[in-house]
Amino acid sequence: MKVSTLRIPCRCLIESEKFYTEKLGLTKVFGAVSEGYIGFQLDNAQLLLELEEKGEFESARFLGFSIEVSNILQLYNTLTERGVVFTGPPEKQCWGGLMTHIIDCNENTFSFIQGSS
Repeated sequence: MKVSTLRIPCRCLIESEKFYTEKLGLTKVFGAVSEGYIGFQLDNAQLLLELEEKGEFESARFLGFSIEVSNILQLYNTLTERGVVFTGPPEKQCWGGLMTHIIDCNENTFSFIQGSS
């Protein structure tokens, strides 16, 4: 088994597309606002923005996934300069790596990690 797609609920696809492209620096590879979804390709999975469904797939939650990056401090500094909100700076974890949590424009929270080396 492997992870295929990380689905992110959004209140507004236009605002979300702007956040994920301009703030996070991702490149849209499929979908459109008119289709009701926007997709990005990460190294090993797709990231899919979809309109939220009240009571089923709502925004403003901890999403429970982590995206691994090679230099979390650089990512943190770059995204902070772009106005991205974090719950705090990257912190050393008991498993040896670093982790921080981002809050997107829909108040969704997910993690960025850097493995131990």
